[in-house]
Amino acid sequence: MNPCHVCEEPTKNKCSNCNQVSYCSVQHQKQDWKVHKPSCHPFKIAHNEQLGRHLVATRTIKPYEIVLKEAPLVRGPAQISAPVCLGCLNGIEAEDHIECEQCGWPLCGPECKSLDEHKAECGLTKDRGQKVNVQEFGGPHPLYTCLSTVRCLLIGETSTEKASKFQDLESLESTRRGSNQWKADLVSIGQFIPKFFKTQKFTEEEIMKAVGALQINGHEVPTTDPSHVAVFYTASFTENSCLPNLAKSFNKNGHCILWAPREIKKNAHLSICYSDAMWGTADRQRHLMQTKLFKCACERCVDVTELDTNYSAIKCEDRQCGGLMLPTKADEWNGSWRCRECHKQVQKHYVERILERAGKDIQSMEKIAENGLKYLKHYEKWLPPQHFHMSEIKILLVQLLAKDQKELMVIPDDRLLLKLNFARELVELYEKLTPCEVRTLGTLCFELHSAIAEQTRRVALETSLSPKDRLEESLFYVDKCVNYLKYESDIFIEGHVLKQAKINRDALRMVMS
Repeated sequence: MNPCHVCEEPTKNKCSNCNQVSYCSVQHQKQDWKVHKPSCHPFKIAHNEQLGRHLVATRTIKPYEIVLKEAPLVRGPAQISAPVCLGCLNGIEAEDHIECEQCGWPLCGPECKSLDEHKAECGLTKDRGQKVNVQEFGGPHPLYTCLSTVRCLLIGETSTEKASKFQDLESLESTRRGSNQWKADLVSIGQFIPKFFKTQKFTEEEIMKAVGALQINGHEVPTTDPSHVAVFYTASFTENSCLPNLAKSFNKNGHCILWAPREIKKNAHLSICYSDAMWGTADRQRHLMQTKLFKCACERCVDVTELDTNYSAIKCEDRQCGGLMLPTKADEWNGSWRCRECHKQVQKHYVERILERAGKDIQSMEKIAENGLKYLKHYEKWLPPQHFHMSEIKILLVQLLAKDQKELMVIPDDRLLLKLNFARELVELYEKLTPCEVRTLGTLCFELHSAIAEQTRRVALETSLSPKDRLEESLFYVDKCVNYLKYESDIFIEGHVLKQAKINRDALRMVMS
Protein backbone atom coordinates (compact mmCIF):
# COMPACT_ATOMS: atom_id res chain seq x y z
CA MET A 1 0.00 0.00 0.00
CA ASN A 2 1.20 3.52 -0.86
CA PRO A 3 -0.30 6.94 -0.08
CA CYS A 4 -2.41 8.60 -2.76
CA HIS A 5 -0.47 11.48 -4.28
CA VAL A 6 -3.48 13.78 -3.75
CA CYS A 7 -5.17 12.77 -0.45
CA GLU A 8 -2.57 10.37 1.03
CA GLU A 9 -5.15 7.61 1.52
CA PRO A 10 -3.50 4.15 1.30
CA THR A 11 -3.94 2.52 -2.12
CA LYS A 12 -2.52 -0.25 -4.30
CA ASN A 13 -3.20 1.63 -7.55
CA LYS A 14 -0.21 3.17 -9.35
CA CYS A 15 0.14 5.34 -12.44
CA SER A 16 0.36 2.76 -15.23
CA ASN A 17 2.88 4.80 -17.22
CA CYS A 18 5.59 5.55 -14.65
CA ASN A 19 4.68 2.97 -11.99
CA GLN A 20 5.97 5.35 -9.32
CA VAL A 21 3.07 7.54 -8.16
CA SER A 22 -0.07 6.15 -6.48
CA TYR A 23 -3.71 7.31 -6.71
CA CYS A 24 -6.76 6.12 -4.81
CA SER A 25 -9.12 6.96 -7.70
CA VAL A 26 -9.28 7.96 -11.34
CA GLN A 27 -10.61 11.36 -10.26
CA HIS A 28 -7.53 12.10 -8.17
CA GLN A 29 -5.25 10.93 -10.98
CA LYS A 30 -6.94 13.32 -13.42
CA GLN A 31 -6.83 16.11 -10.82
CA ASP A 32 -3.06 15.67 -10.37
CA TRP A 33 -2.17 15.16 -14.06
CA LYS A 34 -0.89 18.69 -14.76
CA VAL A 35 1.49 18.44 -11.82
CA HIS A 36 2.53 14.85 -12.50
CA LYS A 37 2.83 14.98 -16.30
CA PRO A 38 6.35 16.52 -16.55
CA SER A 39 7.83 13.70 -14.45
CA CYS A 40 5.63 10.84 -15.72
CA HIS A 41 8.17 8.60 -17.46
CA PRO A 42 8.63 4.82 -17.44
CA PHE A 43 11.94 5.20 -15.60
CA LYS A 44 13.43 6.60 -12.43
CA ILE A 45 16.73 8.37 -11.77
CA ALA A 46 18.91 6.09 -9.65
CA HIS A 47 22.42 6.56 -8.25
CA ASN A 48 25.39 4.41 -7.33
CA GLU A 49 29.12 5.00 -6.82
CA GLN A 50 30.22 3.38 -10.08
CA LEU A 51 27.72 4.94 -12.51
CA GLY A 52 26.62 8.07 -10.66
CA ARG A 53 23.12 9.02 -11.78
CA HIS A 54 21.51 6.70 -14.28
CA LEU A 55 18.05 5.75 -15.54
CA VAL A 56 16.28 2.51 -14.59
CA ALA A 57 13.06 1.25 -16.21
CA THR A 58 10.18 1.18 -13.70
CA ARG A 59 8.11 -1.16 -15.88
CA THR A 60 8.51 -3.20 -19.05
CA ILE A 61 8.79 -0.81 -21.98
CA LYS A 62 7.11 -1.97 -25.18
CA PRO A 63 8.81 -2.02 -28.61
CA TYR A 64 8.63 1.36 -30.42
CA GLU A 65 7.49 3.16 -27.25
CA ILE A 66 8.78 6.70 -26.61
CA VAL A 67 10.64 6.76 -23.31
CA LEU A 68 11.55 10.47 -23.19
CA LYS A 69 10.89 13.54 -25.31
CA GLU A 70 12.93 16.54 -24.18
CA ALA A 71 13.74 20.09 -25.29
CA PRO A 72 17.38 21.23 -24.94
CA LEU A 73 18.61 23.27 -21.99
CA VAL A 74 20.97 25.09 -24.32
CA ARG A 75 22.15 24.75 -27.90
CA GLY A 76 24.73 26.44 -30.09
CA PRO A 77 27.35 26.01 -32.83
CA ALA A 78 29.69 23.03 -32.72
CA GLN A 79 33.13 23.78 -31.26
CA ILE A 80 34.63 23.51 -34.73
CA SER A 81 32.24 25.36 -37.02
CA ALA A 82 32.15 27.57 -40.07
CA PRO A 83 30.05 30.74 -39.55
CA VAL A 84 26.39 29.93 -38.94
CA CYS A 85 23.31 32.04 -38.25
CA LEU A 86 23.22 32.59 -34.50
CA GLY A 87 19.43 32.47 -34.56
CA CYS A 88 18.55 29.25 -36.38
CA LEU A 89 22.13 27.80 -36.42
CA ASN A 90 22.04 27.00 -40.16
CA GLY A 91 25.03 27.71 -42.37
CA ILE A 92 25.32 31.07 -44.12
CA GLU A 93 27.20 32.34 -47.15
CA ALA A 94 29.41 35.41 -47.49
CA GLU A 95 27.04 36.95 -50.06
CA ASP A 96 23.78 35.91 -48.38
CA HIS A 97 23.45 37.06 -44.77
CA ILE A 98 22.76 40.10 -42.63
CA GLU A 99 24.56 41.40 -39.56
CA CYS A 100 22.84 42.02 -36.26
CA GLU A 101 22.85 45.81 -35.88
CA GLN A 102 23.37 45.40 -32.13
CA CYS A 103 26.44 43.14 -32.13
CA GLY A 104 27.56 42.44 -35.70
CA TRP A 105 27.23 38.65 -35.52
CA PRO A 106 26.02 37.18 -38.86
CA LEU A 107 22.38 36.08 -39.19
CA CYS A 108 20.55 34.49 -42.10
CA GLY A 109 17.70 37.04 -41.99
CA PRO A 110 15.72 39.49 -39.84
CA GLU A 111 13.46 36.74 -38.45
CA CYS A 112 16.43 35.27 -36.55
CA LYS A 113 17.49 38.56 -35.01
CA SER A 114 15.07 38.51 -32.10
CA LEU A 115 15.33 34.82 -31.17
CA ASP A 116 16.05 34.28 -27.47
CA GLU A 117 19.05 32.06 -28.18
CA HIS A 118 20.97 34.94 -29.79
CA LYS A 119 20.54 37.23 -26.79
CA ALA A 120 23.45 35.71 -24.86
CA GLU A 121 26.32 36.55 -27.20
CA CYS A 122 24.53 39.66 -28.48
CA GLY A 123 24.40 41.25 -25.01
CA LEU A 124 27.96 40.24 -24.15
CA THR A 125 29.22 41.66 -27.47
CA LYS A 126 27.34 44.96 -26.97
CA ASP A 127 28.94 45.29 -23.52
CA ARG A 128 32.30 44.76 -25.22
CA GLY A 129 31.78 48.07 -26.98
CA GLN A 130 32.82 46.86 -30.41
CA LYS A 131 30.87 44.87 -32.98
CA VAL A 132 32.07 41.54 -34.32
CA ASN A 133 33.36 41.58 -37.90
CA VAL A 134 33.22 38.13 -39.51
CA GLN A 135 34.73 38.13 -43.00
CA GLU A 136 35.74 34.52 -43.72
CA PHE A 137 32.91 32.03 -44.40
CA GLY A 138 34.69 29.20 -46.20
CA GLY A 139 35.75 27.02 -43.28
CA PRO A 140 35.99 26.69 -39.48
CA HIS A 141 36.08 30.11 -37.83
CA PRO A 142 37.97 30.57 -34.51
CA LEU A 143 35.38 33.00 -33.09
CA TYR A 144 32.70 30.29 -33.13
CA THR A 145 34.74 27.97 -30.89
CA CYS A 146 33.56 29.77 -27.75
CA LEU A 147 29.94 30.62 -28.56
CA SER A 148 28.17 27.56 -27.14
CA THR A 149 30.22 27.96 -23.95
CA VAL A 150 29.11 31.61 -23.74
CA ARG A 151 25.48 30.48 -24.02
CA CYS A 152 26.03 27.97 -21.21
CA LEU A 153 27.61 30.64 -19.00
CA LEU A 154 24.72 33.06 -19.59
CA ILE A 155 21.88 30.53 -19.38
CA GLY A 156 20.76 31.99 -16.04
CA GLU A 157 19.91 35.33 -17.66
CA THR A 158 17.04 33.74 -19.58
CA SER A 159 16.01 30.90 -17.25
CA THR A 160 17.01 30.27 -13.64
CA GLU A 161 15.45 26.80 -13.84
CA LYS A 162 17.59 25.84 -16.85
CA ALA A 163 20.66 27.34 -15.19
CA SER A 164 20.08 25.22 -12.09
CA LYS A 165 19.74 22.07 -14.20
CA PHE A 166 22.86 22.88 -16.22
CA GLN A 167 24.88 23.42 -13.04
CA ASP A 168 23.66 20.00 -11.89
CA LEU A 169 25.32 18.22 -14.82
CA GLU A 170 28.69 16.50 -14.58
CA SER A 171 31.66 18.38 -16.06
CA LEU A 172 34.49 16.04 -14.96
CA GLU A 173 36.60 19.17 -14.49
CA SER A 174 39.00 17.54 -12.04
CA THR A 175 39.52 14.59 -14.42
CA ARG A 176 39.88 16.75 -17.54
CA ARG A 177 42.24 19.29 -15.95
CA GLY A 178 45.77 19.00 -17.30
CA SER A 179 44.89 16.80 -20.30
CA ASN A 180 45.88 17.90 -23.82
CA GLN A 181 42.24 18.64 -24.67
CA TRP A 182 41.82 20.70 -21.48
CA LYS A 183 44.97 22.72 -22.27
CA ALA A 184 43.75 23.39 -25.83
CA ASP A 185 40.31 24.43 -24.52
CA LEU A 186 41.93 26.72 -21.94
CA VAL A 187 43.66 28.69 -24.70
CA SER A 188 40.86 28.69 -27.31
CA ILE A 189 37.97 29.21 -24.86
CA GLY A 190 38.98 29.70 -21.22
CA GLN A 191 41.45 32.52 -21.87
CA PHE A 192 39.84 33.74 -25.08
CA ILE A 193 36.39 34.67 -23.68
CA PRO A 194 37.61 37.26 -21.11
CA LYS A 195 40.09 38.70 -23.58
CA PHE A 196 37.83 38.94 -26.65
CA PHE A 197 34.66 40.05 -24.86
CA LYS A 198 36.65 42.37 -22.53
CA THR A 199 34.86 41.01 -19.48
CA GLN A 200 35.68 39.78 -15.99
CA LYS A 201 32.16 38.38 -15.63
CA PHE A 202 33.36 34.76 -15.49
CA THR A 203 36.24 33.12 -13.69
CA GLU A 204 38.51 30.71 -15.52
CA GLU A 205 37.13 27.90 -13.35
CA GLU A 206 33.52 28.75 -14.32
CA ILE A 207 34.41 28.83 -18.01
CA MET A 208 36.30 25.54 -17.97
CA LYS A 209 33.56 23.85 -15.97
CA ALA A 210 31.03 24.98 -18.61
CA VAL A 211 33.33 23.70 -21.37
CA GLY A 212 33.52 20.30 -19.63
CA ALA A 213 29.75 20.07 -19.07
CA LEU A 214 29.17 20.91 -22.74
CA GLN A 215 31.64 18.33 -24.02
CA ILE A 216 30.61 15.55 -21.63
CA ASN A 217 26.84 16.03 -22.03
CA GLY A 218 26.56 17.54 -25.52
CA HIS A 219 24.65 15.80 -28.32
CA GLU A 220 25.21 16.38 -32.02
CA VAL A 221 21.84 17.49 -33.40
CA PRO A 222 21.44 17.09 -37.20
CA THR A 223 18.33 19.28 -37.56
CA THR A 224 20.48 22.13 -38.91
CA ASP A 225 23.07 22.22 -41.67
CA PRO A 226 25.75 21.93 -40.35
CA SER A 227 24.75 20.01 -37.22
CA HIS A 228 24.79 21.92 -33.94
CA VAL A 229 25.43 20.84 -30.35
CA ALA A 230 22.77 20.72 -27.62
CA VAL A 231 22.61 19.71 -23.96
CA PHE A 232 19.58 17.82 -22.64
CA TYR A 233 19.06 17.39 -18.91
CA THR A 234 17.35 14.04 -18.28
CA ALA A 235 18.83 12.45 -21.41
CA SER A 236 22.27 13.15 -19.92
CA PHE A 237 21.62 10.49 -17.28
CA THR A 238 21.39 7.64 -19.80
CA GLU A 239 24.50 5.50 -19.47
CA ASN A 240 26.74 4.47 -22.32
CA SER A 241 26.59 1.10 -24.03
CA CYS A 242 27.88 0.14 -27.47
CA LEU A 243 24.92 -2.26 -27.50
CA PRO A 244 22.30 0.19 -26.18
CA ASN A 245 18.57 -0.32 -25.69
CA LEU A 246 17.43 3.19 -26.68
CA ALA A 247 17.40 4.83 -30.11
CA LYS A 248 17.82 8.59 -30.39
CA SER A 249 15.82 10.67 -32.86
CA PHE A 250 15.17 14.40 -33.20
CA ASN A 251 12.04 16.26 -34.26
CA LYS A 252 12.22 19.33 -36.51
CA ASN A 253 12.44 21.60 -33.44
CA GLY A 254 15.62 19.86 -32.30
CA HIS A 255 13.93 18.09 -29.38
CA CYS A 256 15.46 14.75 -28.41
CA ILE A 257 13.29 11.61 -28.64
CA LEU A 258 14.57 8.50 -26.86
CA TRP A 259 12.61 5.38 -27.74
CA ALA A 260 12.83 1.60 -27.56
CA PRO A 261 13.31 -0.32 -30.84
CA ARG A 262 12.92 -3.52 -28.79
CA GLU A 263 11.25 -4.46 -25.50
CA ILE A 264 13.11 -3.26 -22.39
CA LYS A 265 12.50 -5.25 -19.22
CA LYS A 266 11.57 -3.65 -15.92
CA ASN A 267 14.66 -2.67 -13.84
CA ALA A 268 16.93 -2.59 -16.90
CA HIS A 269 19.34 0.35 -17.14
CA LEU A 270 18.55 2.69 -20.03
CA SER A 271 21.45 3.32 -22.39
CA ILE A 272 22.52 5.04 -25.58
CA CYS A 273 25.83 4.87 -27.44
CA TYR A 274 28.01 7.91 -26.68
CA SER A 275 30.20 7.08 -29.68
CA ASP A 276 29.37 5.67 -33.13
CA ALA A 277 28.07 2.12 -32.72
CA MET A 278 28.99 1.35 -36.34
CA TRP A 279 32.70 1.88 -35.68
CA GLY A 280 34.96 -0.98 -34.65
CA THR A 281 35.78 -1.45 -30.97
CA ALA A 282 39.26 0.12 -31.06
CA ASP A 283 37.89 3.31 -32.68
CA ARG A 284 34.95 3.53 -30.25
CA GLN A 285 37.20 3.04 -27.25
CA ARG A 286 39.64 5.68 -28.48
CA HIS A 287 36.84 8.17 -29.13
CA LEU A 288 35.20 7.58 -25.74
CA MET A 289 38.49 8.04 -23.91
CA GLN A 290 39.24 11.28 -25.79
CA THR A 291 35.80 12.85 -25.50
CA LYS A 292 34.15 11.30 -22.44
CA LEU A 293 37.23 10.23 -20.45
CA PHE A 294 36.26 6.62 -19.75
CA LYS A 295 36.79 3.14 -21.11
CA CYS A 296 33.64 1.25 -22.03
CA ALA A 297 33.11 -2.22 -20.54
CA CYS A 298 29.73 -3.03 -22.12
CA GLU A 299 28.80 -6.49 -23.36
CA ARG A 300 30.07 -5.73 -26.86
CA CYS A 301 33.35 -4.12 -25.78
CA VAL A 302 34.47 -6.99 -23.54
CA ASP A 303 33.95 -9.50 -26.38
CA VAL A 304 36.71 -9.27 -29.01
CA THR A 305 34.48 -11.11 -31.51
CA GLU A 306 31.75 -8.42 -31.05
CA LEU A 307 28.93 -10.96 -30.56
CA ASP A 308 30.53 -13.47 -32.97
CA THR A 309 30.37 -11.01 -35.89
CA ASN A 310 34.18 -10.53 -36.07
CA TYR A 311 33.38 -6.94 -37.00
CA SER A 312 36.94 -5.75 -36.22
CA ALA A 313 38.88 -8.93 -37.10
CA ILE A 314 41.42 -9.28 -39.91
CA LYS A 315 42.37 -12.42 -41.81
CA CYS A 316 45.34 -14.48 -40.62
CA GLU A 317 48.73 -13.39 -41.95
CA ASP A 318 49.24 -16.98 -43.08
CA ARG A 319 47.15 -17.21 -46.26
CA GLN A 320 47.05 -21.02 -45.96
CA CYS A 321 45.32 -20.82 -42.56
CA GLY A 322 42.00 -19.12 -43.26
CA GLY A 323 41.54 -18.13 -39.61
CA LEU A 324 40.83 -14.67 -38.17
CA MET A 325 43.11 -12.52 -36.04
CA LEU A 326 41.90 -10.54 -33.02
CA PRO A 327 43.54 -9.00 -29.95
CA THR A 328 44.82 -11.53 -27.45
CA LYS A 329 42.78 -9.71 -24.75
CA ALA A 330 39.56 -7.73 -25.02
CA ASP A 331 41.05 -4.69 -23.28
CA GLU A 332 44.30 -4.63 -25.31
CA TRP A 333 43.41 -3.50 -28.82
CA ASN A 334 46.80 -1.79 -29.06
CA GLY A 335 48.69 -4.97 -28.15
CA SER A 336 49.48 -8.09 -30.15
CA TRP A 337 46.85 -9.92 -32.21
CA ARG A 338 46.55 -13.70 -32.51
CA CYS A 339 44.89 -16.01 -35.02
CA ARG A 340 41.97 -17.91 -33.52
CA GLU A 341 42.88 -21.01 -35.60
CA CYS A 342 46.67 -21.40 -35.89
CA HIS A 343 47.53 -19.07 -32.96
CA LYS A 344 50.08 -17.14 -35.00
CA GLN A 345 50.71 -13.70 -33.44
CA VAL A 346 51.40 -10.34 -35.10
CA GLN A 347 52.20 -6.96 -33.58
CA LYS A 348 49.75 -4.07 -33.68
CA HIS A 349 51.71 -2.15 -36.34
CA TYR A 350 50.94 -4.95 -38.84
CA VAL A 351 47.21 -4.53 -38.16
CA GLU A 352 47.45 -0.72 -38.21
CA ARG A 353 49.07 -0.71 -41.66
CA ILE A 354 46.21 -2.76 -43.13
CA LEU A 355 43.41 -0.78 -41.46
CA GLU A 356 44.98 2.60 -42.16
CA ARG A 357 45.37 1.80 -45.86
CA ALA A 358 41.86 0.37 -46.06
CA GLY A 359 40.40 3.49 -44.41
CA LYS A 360 42.33 5.92 -46.59
CA ASP A 361 41.25 4.07 -49.73
CA ILE A 362 37.59 4.54 -48.73
CA GLN A 363 38.11 8.27 -48.12
CA SER A 364 39.90 8.86 -51.44
CA MET A 365 37.68 6.57 -53.53
CA GLU A 366 35.27 8.09 -56.04
CA LYS A 367 31.91 6.85 -54.81
CA ILE A 368 30.69 4.82 -57.79
CA ALA A 369 29.54 1.20 -57.81
CA GLU A 370 32.47 -0.14 -59.84
CA ASN A 371 34.99 1.26 -57.38
CA GLY A 372 33.09 -0.23 -54.46
CA LEU A 373 33.13 -3.68 -56.06
CA LYS A 374 36.85 -3.37 -56.80
CA TYR A 375 37.45 -2.40 -53.16
CA LEU A 376 35.67 -5.51 -51.87
CA LYS A 377 37.61 -7.73 -54.28
CA HIS A 378 40.95 -6.18 -53.31
CA TYR A 379 40.51 -6.17 -49.53
CA GLU A 380 39.00 -9.64 -49.24
CA LYS A 381 42.65 -10.76 -48.98
CA TRP A 382 42.94 -9.08 -45.58
CA LEU A 383 39.44 -8.39 -44.23
CA PRO A 384 36.54 -10.80 -43.54
CA PRO A 385 33.13 -10.09 -45.16
CA GLN A 386 31.60 -8.50 -42.04
CA HIS A 387 34.54 -6.24 -41.18
CA PHE A 388 33.47 -2.65 -40.55
CA HIS A 389 35.36 -1.33 -43.61
CA MET A 390 33.84 -4.01 -45.87
CA SER A 391 30.39 -3.32 -44.39
CA GLU A 392 30.77 0.40 -45.02
CA ILE A 393 31.42 -0.29 -48.70
CA LYS A 394 28.48 -2.70 -48.89
CA ILE A 395 26.15 -0.02 -47.45
CA LEU A 396 27.43 2.31 -50.17
CA LEU A 397 26.82 -0.31 -52.85
CA VAL A 398 23.27 -1.01 -51.65
CA GLN A 399 22.58 2.69 -52.22
CA LEU A 400 24.50 3.00 -55.51
CA LEU A 401 23.17 -0.13 -57.23
CA ALA A 402 19.95 1.47 -58.51
CA LYS A 403 19.45 4.84 -56.77
CA ASP A 404 15.74 5.08 -57.55
CA GLN A 405 12.79 3.07 -58.83
CA LYS A 406 13.54 3.80 -62.51
CA GLU A 407 17.11 2.47 -62.22
CA LEU A 408 15.88 -0.50 -60.18
CA MET A 409 13.58 -1.60 -63.02
CA VAL A 410 16.42 -1.79 -65.57
CA ILE A 411 19.38 -2.92 -63.48
CA PRO A 412 20.83 -6.27 -64.70
CA ASP A 413 19.69 -9.35 -62.81
CA ASP A 414 23.16 -10.08 -61.37
CA ARG A 415 23.47 -6.53 -59.97
CA LEU A 416 19.95 -6.70 -58.54
CA LEU A 417 20.84 -9.97 -56.79
CA LEU A 418 24.03 -8.36 -55.46
CA LYS A 419 22.07 -5.43 -54.03
CA LEU A 420 19.55 -7.80 -52.46
CA ASN A 421 22.21 -10.06 -50.90
CA PHE A 422 24.26 -7.18 -49.52
CA ALA A 423 21.17 -5.56 -48.01
CA ARG A 424 20.01 -8.83 -46.42
CA GLU A 425 23.50 -9.49 -45.01
CA LEU A 426 23.77 -5.97 -43.57
CA VAL A 427 20.32 -6.00 -41.95
CA GLU A 428 21.15 -9.30 -40.25
CA LEU A 429 24.55 -7.97 -39.10
CA TYR A 430 23.39 -4.64 -37.73
CA GLU A 431 20.22 -5.96 -36.09
CA LYS A 432 22.54 -8.12 -34.02
CA LEU A 433 25.37 -5.62 -33.50
CA THR A 434 23.73 -2.17 -33.56
CA PRO A 435 19.97 -2.67 -33.05
CA CYS A 436 19.43 1.00 -32.15
CA GLU A 437 21.05 2.44 -35.29
CA VAL A 438 17.54 2.91 -36.61
CA ARG A 439 18.28 5.28 -39.49
CA THR A 440 20.75 2.88 -41.07
CA LEU A 441 18.58 -0.17 -40.39
CA GLY A 442 15.42 1.54 -41.66
CA THR A 443 17.10 2.61 -44.89
CA LEU A 444 18.61 -0.85 -45.45
CA CYS A 445 15.22 -2.50 -44.86
CA PHE A 446 13.66 -0.18 -47.45
CA GLU A 447 16.36 -1.01 -50.01
CA LEU A 448 15.92 -4.74 -49.31
CA HIS A 449 12.13 -4.49 -49.63
CA SER A 450 12.51 -2.66 -52.96
CA ALA A 451 14.98 -5.21 -54.33
CA ILE A 452 12.75 -8.14 -53.32
CA ALA A 453 9.71 -6.46 -54.89
CA GLU A 454 11.59 -5.86 -58.16
CA GLN A 455 12.90 -9.44 -58.23
CA THR A 456 9.33 -10.64 -57.65
CA ARG A 457 8.08 -8.57 -60.59
CA ARG A 458 10.70 -10.12 -62.88
CA VAL A 459 9.97 -13.66 -61.73
CA ALA A 460 6.25 -13.10 -62.22
CA LEU A 461 6.87 -11.92 -65.78
CA GLU A 462 9.09 -14.89 -66.63
CA THR A 463 7.33 -17.81 -64.90
CA SER A 464 3.93 -18.94 -63.71
CA LEU A 465 5.17 -19.42 -60.12
CA SER A 466 3.20 -17.69 -57.38
CA PRO A 467 5.01 -14.60 -56.04
CA LYS A 468 3.16 -14.77 -52.70
CA ASP A 469 6.16 -15.76 -50.54
CA ARG A 470 8.36 -13.06 -52.06
CA LEU A 471 5.67 -10.43 -51.60
CA GLU A 472 5.26 -11.44 -47.96
CA GLU A 473 9.01 -11.04 -47.45
CA SER A 474 8.95 -7.64 -49.17
CA LEU A 475 6.07 -6.58 -46.91
CA PHE A 476 7.98 -7.89 -43.86
CA TYR A 477 10.95 -5.58 -44.57
CA VAL A 478 8.93 -2.51 -45.49
CA ASP A 479 7.04 -2.97 -42.19
CA LYS A 480 10.40 -3.05 -40.43
CA CYS A 481 11.44 0.11 -42.26
CA VAL A 482 8.33 1.97 -41.07
CA ASN A 483 8.96 0.89 -37.48
CA TYR A 484 12.65 1.84 -37.54
CA LEU A 485 11.99 5.28 -39.05
CA LYS A 486 8.67 6.08 -37.36
CA TYR A 487 10.10 9.02 -35.36
CA GLU A 488 12.20 10.53 -38.16
CA SER A 489 11.17 14.04 -39.22
CA ASP A 490 10.56 14.85 -42.87
CA ILE A 491 13.42 17.38 -42.70
CA PHE A 492 15.70 14.32 -42.98
CA ILE A 493 16.17 11.97 -45.94
CA GLU A 494 15.02 9.15 -43.67
CA GLY A 495 11.73 11.00 -43.11
CA HIS A 496 11.10 10.97 -46.87
CA VAL A 497 12.02 7.27 -47.00
CA LEU A 498 9.43 6.74 -44.25
CA LYS A 499 6.70 8.43 -46.32
CA GLN A 500 7.47 6.27 -49.36
CA ALA A 501 7.69 3.14 -47.21
CA LYS A 502 4.18 3.77 -45.86
CA ILE A 503 2.86 4.15 -49.42
CA ASN A 504 4.59 0.95 -50.52
CA ARG A 505 3.42 -0.93 -47.44
CA ASP A 506 -0.23 0.02 -48.00
CA ALA A 507 0.01 -0.92 -51.67
CA LEU A 508 1.54 -4.29 -50.83
CA ARG A 509 -1.14 -4.99 -48.24
CA MET A 510 -3.78 -4.29 -50.85
CA VAL A 511 -2.11 -6.63 -53.33
CA MET A 512 -1.77 -9.35 -50.69
CA SER A 513 -5.41 -9.09 -49.69
